[in-house]
Amino acid sequence: MDTIRFLDEDGMFSIEQPENYSALYFPIAGEKGIKSSLSPNLGGDIKLSQNAFLMEPVSVENLHNNRSGRNFWCYVEGFGAWSAVGASAEQENEKFTESQDKSFLEAGFMKQVVTRQSRKYQMTAKVTSFVPLEHNVEIMHVTLTNTGRIAQRITPVAAIPVFGRSADNIRDHRHVTSL
Repeated sequence: MDTIRFLDEDGMFSIEQPENYSALYFPIAGEKGIKSSLSPNLGGDIKLSQNAFLMEPVSVENLHNNRSGRNFWCYVEGFGAWSAVGASAEQENEKFTESQDKSFLEAGFMKQVVTRQSRKYQMTAKVTSFVPLEHNVEIMHVTLTNTGRIAQRITPVAAIPVFGRSADNIRDHRHVTSL
């Protein structure tokens, strides 16, 4: 694993294979009140306050082992399903092996860009996450590139689990979802 490389005087930096670093996450926020935490595989939460969480509240302790993160799935006909954010069971199983997707993170002030390349699925995904200053939204902009020699049929699916309540309700949420 390479270490952090600074890219400019404004604090932009890059890391190769960022999902291999434990407890790595970044804030993104806007001037209208939205605050998000974001790991390289798009785990984390989105909130307006302690009483208004869009996604399930997380701490640094469960940021990387919680399966309820943002995801962007690509069903590649003839190959199967691939997570553009590296959060599939197959990708988790391949971590620290020669089969692991190549990934690259660039981050700076309130912005994160993760690029992931899969040899098996012959795809590259670039996921840019940020909050526009003037709006209370988090943007996840995904660009897919076919790196193979033949055309592929792809079905994209964005998957973002909604918690939609106060952090005080986390115990009840976990109890009900486990039933």
